[in-house]
Amino acid sequence: MKKLFIILLYCAGATQLLAQDTADSVQQQADTVKEKTTVTVAALYGTGIDYYGQTTEQPLPYLALNATVRIPAGVYLSATGFHLFSDSLLLSAASLTLGYGFNITPKLSGDISYTHAFYPAASPFLQASSPNLASAELGYEYFLKTALGVDLAFGEQPDYFTTLSNSKSFDWNLSGGSAILSFTPELALTAGTQQYYETYLIEKENPGKGRGNGNGKGNGNTPQPPGQVTATTIDYKKYGLLSYNLKLPMSYNRASYLIEAALKLSLLGNNAVNKGTVNSFFTLSAYYQF
Repeated sequence: MKKLFIILLYCAGATQLLAQDTADSVQQQADTVKEKTTVTVAALYGTGIDYYGQTTEQPLPYLALNATVRIPAGVYLSATGFHLFSDSLLLSAASLTLGYGFNITPKLSGDISYTHAFYPAASPFLQASSPNLASAELGYEYFLKTALGVDLAFGEQPDYFTTLSNSKSFDWNLSGGSAILSFTPELALTAGTQQYYETYLIEKENPGKGRGNGNGKGNGNTPQPPGQVTATTIDYKKYGLLSYNLKLPMSYNRASYLIEAALKLSLLGNNAVNKGTVNSFFTLSAYYQF
C-alpha cells in the first residue's frame, strides 16, 4: 500500500508543469522501492494551470494522463499528456521525465530529474517558452517533512526557482486497516525569476513573435500584465519571492489505487507580476499501480 504513496510523488513531479506530496517516512520508502519494478497510471483533472503559484489570465481547466515506470534502483521514467478543455487539439501538451530517487540516511532523501515538454505553436501555457526543467530536491522527515527544491527552467531564456516546503501527514486506518485516509497539509514558499512570464505577455500581445523564434525579449518594450496599468518597469530577471502556498490534499488509498482531492491557495509575493493576487487551484486525481 505504501508503494502507491511513493509513486504518487513521482507522478506529481511529472505533472509539475501544470499542477505543483503525500508521503510515508523515508525509511519506509527505502524498504519498499527495493521490492520490484512498478508501473503506475494516473488521471488528473485541474481547474487551471499552476506554475509556481502563478497562472494565466483566463482559467484553463485541463485533464492530464500519466504513466510512470520505476525500477528498484530508484530510476523512474514518466510520460504525461495534457488536454485543455478550451483547446480544439486532443493533445495540448506532453512531457517526458527521467529521474532518480535515493536515500542518504533513514530520514534524508533526495531526488533529481529532467523534464522536457512538447508544446504546439501559439500554446496558451504560461511556461511554453521554457520546455526544459532540471530539478533537484532534498527532503528530511522527522515530525514534519521538510523539503528544499531547486529548479532550472530553460528554453528561450532561463529561469531559476527554489521552493521550501513543510508538510505533515495525518493518517486514519479504514476497513480494518485495508484502506488509509490521509490528510497532508503543506506550506511552501517559492522564489525565482520570471522571464517566462515576460515571453508569455509578449506572445499574448504579438502572437507568433515571442515563442519559438528565439526572440524572447520582443521589441524591447516591457509588457505589462493584463489589466494592470503602471509606470514601473518590471525586472523579469530579478530573483525574489514569487508565492506563498497552502495545499490541502485529502487522499483515499487501498492496496493498488489511490484517489486524491486537493485545494491549493497561492498568494503571489512581491517579485510576482500580479503581486498580492490570490490564486486557487483544485485538482482531482486517481492513481493505479500494477
